[in-house]
Amino acid sequence: MHSIRFLSIALVALVAFGGCRTVQQQFNQSLATRSSTPDSGQANHLYEPKQHSVRQVGFVQDEQANDGRQTTANSLEFETVDSVVTPVSQLENASASLPELEQTAIATNPAIQEIQAEIESLRGKLTQAGLPPNPTVGVNGEDINEDGGSGRYGVYFGRQVVRGNKLNLSRSVVCAEISAAEQRLAVIEQRLLTDVRQRYYDLLVAQEKVSVATNLVEISQNAVDVSKKLVEAQEAARTAVLQSEVELQNAIVVQRQAENQQVGARRKLAALLGESELPFGFVDGNVRSAVELEGFELSYDQLVNSSPEIAALFAEVEQQRRQLARECAEPIPNLTWQTTLQYDTVGDDVVAGFQFGMPIPTLNRNQGAIHQARHQIIAAERRAEKKALNLRQRLAAAYEDYLDAKLQIDAYDSEIIPKAKETLELVTKGYQQGETDFLQLLTAQRTYSQINLTYLARLQQLWRQNVEIKGMLLNGSLE
Repeated sequence: MHSIRFLSIALVALVAFGGCRTVQQQFNQSLATRSSTPDSGQANHLYEPKQHSVRQVGFVQDEQANDGRQTTANSLEFETVDSVVTPVSQLENASASLPELEQTAIATNPAIQEIQAEIESLRGKLTQAGLPPNPTVGVNGEDINEDGGSGRYGVYFGRQVVRGNKLNLSRSVVCAEISAAEQRLAVIEQRLLTDVRQRYYDLLVAQEKVSVATNLVEISQNAVDVSKKLVEAQEAARTAVLQSEVELQNAIVVQRQAENQQVGARRKLAALLGESELPFGFVDGNVRSAVELEGFELSYDQLVNSSPEIAALFAEVEQQRRQLARECAEPIPNLTWQTTLQYDTVGDDVVAGFQFGMPIPTLNRNQGAIHQARHQIIAAERRAEKKALNLRQRLAAAYEDYLDAKLQIDAYDSEIIPKAKETLELVTKGYQQGETDFLQLLTAQRTYSQINLTYLARLQQLWRQNVEIKGMLLNGSLE
């Protein structure tokens, strides 16, 4: 009876000691979960991606939900009604600016949400890396049926003590891993912003091309009308009408090509925003106000100092260094201790005991992992150096294309477009006074329109190179 009573009391005490904290924590977590749940009928979202600031790439996102997933049934119904009653004409006449497009892309892009989820998972890994081993509890018995007695029965409690600051070193490694993941997030954000800006200027140029092509059609149609009147007045031959009609058909083809380019630019921009079609008619901006870049060496210095790709590689170097420190601490043995409490049925006594132990680091001193970690640091440093050289090579190619486009733009702005415009004005005036023939007028009109279309194509190339260089050569966010 004494032994049974002793074992019962001892087991109750150990369970209470080892389990009260866990039960209390689970109870507190249950209360916190119930108090944080907004509605019993609403789905309980275990994770919602955090919104990150993107200051290093020139954009700060507002603190708001990514895509409105935690909306109630009433709010969903209200939004549906709003979308139904919005007139289509208002959507067609609506416009969007570049900052609005950037904000929408950052909030809805799945690649950004993917890396945000990865960062949150690493935060869980950080918590786990700092947790000590659980204690051990159990029941033991000794000298059972020896000399006809019942022997000793009791309980034991023990745990392992982690030495060498290993838990903090493990947390330090995960912290560096989180920093590297945040830099990868900055890389993805910059790629997305560069893509949005390039697609924005593509659409802006396409809008200008449609305007120029429409003007060309109007000029060609006017030429057809004038030619018919001259033929009726017997002041021109029938060939003038035929020639003007051919020019009109060419102008219509150019107009339709420009419209197709605009539709394609709209679809590409919509894909970056996560939409099938853009919810607005056009984009705002002045496509002719191109901003010049700095010199090549200055641009390269800015690229190396602010590139998130370089920062991500240096974060990887720091992570490998912390991993080396953790591997060097691994040979320090952990201490294991255990205490026992037993009831001796023969002597009717309570007997206590304890033991301590640790491994002897003689054969395994973690030397292989330490050697591996040291050379991983060297490899990470070489990757950072290789990336810097790669960026210089890519910048050289992009800067060359930028200079070529800028050279052509400057020539069009200073010489070609002004002279083509002056020529058209003189030929038009001479035709009205009967000093030039109709063929010269058509040639001047066609030349002026083609020059403007070519100018816009060169301007589009200039903007793409400008945005790519300022975007630290990062694009292709959906690849």
